[in-house]
Amino acid sequence: MSTNTIKQLKQFPRTLNALLNHPDFHPFPSSSDEWLYNPARMERCEAAAEHGADGSTHAERLEDMREALREMRADVPRSLNDRTLAALDSRVENIEAEIDACEAWHEANGSLHEEIG
Repeated sequence: MSTNTIKQLKQFPRTLNALLNHPDFHPFPSSSDEWLYNPARMERCEAAAEHGADGSTHAERLEDMREALREMRADVPRSLNDRTLAALDSRVENIEAEIDACEAWHEANGSLHEEIG
């Protein structure tokens, strides 16, 4: 296993909070390429930013988290041993469960499609 791979595995988040604070997590507003694919969201975020708000909906931000997690997982080499891959997949599943729980909470409280203040 290369030194870079070991570093990737050590830095791979274990919780949703760790994902949100991970240096590789860049939610929608900080990724300029994403603006091209969702101009409506771009306009909302720009208008909200003028007032110090976010502009994304909770549903959009949750999808940002899922996408970041998928990308981070895809960056880890598949040539690792089965035990290491299983541990990594367990981390991913745990974070996905946290994201799903957040989504369920917002759905139950009617705020899933509301803009983040």
